Amino acid sequence: MRTFIIGYGSLLKKSSLNRTLPQVNEIRPIWLHNYSRSWNANENITVTLATTYLGIDIKTGSKMNAIIFEIKNNLLSKLDKREFLYKRVKVDFKNIEDISSSLNLNSEDEIWIYITKEPNKATKKSPIIQSYVDTCISGAFEIEENFKIIDFAKNFVVTTNDWSNNWVNDRIFPRAPHIYQPDAYRIDSLLHDLIKNYYINIEVE
Repeated sequence: MRTFIIGYGSLLKKSSLNRTLPQVNEIRPIWLHNYSRSWNANENITVTLATTYLGIDIKTGSKMNAIIFEIKNNLLSKLDKREFLYKRVKVDFKNIEDISSSLNLNSEDEIWIYITKEPNKATKKSPIIQSYVDTCISGAFEIEENFKIIDFAKNFVVTTNDWSNNWVNDRIFPRAPHIYQPDAYRIDSLLHDLIKNYYINIEVE
């Protein structure tokens, strides 16, 4: 039996994934059916660290893009520690649609995804933060380029729910963002085109 994880937020970015799981070398892009991605995972450790991250809801008929990767069972606890805002639940392989034509799953495989324990939308005290948005979307751009997939980043944005005006730009020195986030202009253009009503109201920290 093989063990797989579905990633849908910061795990899309290879460097972010490898900070926790350097053992993972191969990922595969997928469509995930009957699950919905949204800004619903609040982390309120302290007032200054309060942030809203991406989470998952089970929603019949929904479709979202994501990645899947294989890991050893003994690494699950390490990932559980990183994903403490979430509970790990099993996914039926029938909900997974291969994008890259290189995935071979079967009913004996164990497939996991992290669902938000206590879902709440972004608030002024617990906003969406641009540095996290950057990680997710730059990861989506990586997948586009590595797998020659058109619009993976666009589909990430449009299949994500609960974008909010409670959103802050926490990039370092945002007047020259490309120094710290090489994909800054690509990310900003994509967000401006697809969710302009939210994007134009981002506050700069």
